Amino acid sequence: MQAISPEGIESSLTTDGSTVAEITESFTEAIDAPEAVTEPFAELVKGLAAELEETKERARDAEERVVELEEELKEERETRAKESAEDRQRIHQAEQRLDSMESEEPASGDKTPTPEAREDAFHEPKTPLEDVIRVPEHLVEDSLSANQARARFVAKDVHQYSRSVPAGRAIKSSELRRVLSARDGGRTYTETVSRVIEFLDELGKDSVAVKETQSGERVVVFTDEIVKRIVAYNNQSNTVVTGGEVSA
Repeated sequence: MQAISPEGIESSLTTDGSTVAEITESFTEAIDAPEAVTEPFAELVKGLAAELEETKERARDAEERVVELEEELKEERETRAKESAEDRQRIHQAEQRLDSMESEEPASGDKTPTPEAREDAFHEPKTPLEDVIRVPEHLVEDSLSANQARARFVAKDVHQYSRSVPAGRAIKSSELRRVLSARDGGRTYTETVSRVIEFLDELGKDSVAVKETQSGERVVVFTDEIVKRIVAYNNQSNTVVTGGEVSA
């Protein structure tokens, strides 16, 4: 009588494709035992075969899921790269428009500026962020990315959403999330908040800074000067002059 080792059982389950019935029959013939003796062994082999098949199935599912995740990651990277390139282009264009407007300012010479001229100069944008704020509402969707539009929304009324601090006006990331959630009418993800903070920081140049509280929460700080310019521009744009009469 030739015994069948556990290694032989495992081999026949995994390599040569033997069925449970064939393995059981071989074992029964080898030990020449009654069915009452071999039946528990047959059940054991069946159980092992079922567990092996389940393991193989889970492995196949895991492999398929890994492939799906790799594809999703690839698409996400390509999308982020495209968005970043578009964002950099928009920022560059905004900076060019700002430079062009500054270069077109007439030389003051010895002429004494009028109050109107002083007021207009005060409203002139000095950062790309202020240039973005001046994009007309009907052009926002075509001119700005979704997160740039969100940054514009926050900056345009920053005096309402922020609080006074020694360095100017500040808004915490948690407060920013609530503002954006109210704007979008739903949940705002952490990544969206981060992107908006990045745009405010990049477009605001030296007039906007990102700091952290002692607890590690990010805070966007606007200088008093940029806030004053934004408020002055909003007041000016909300005033309509008709026939020499001024009405708000």
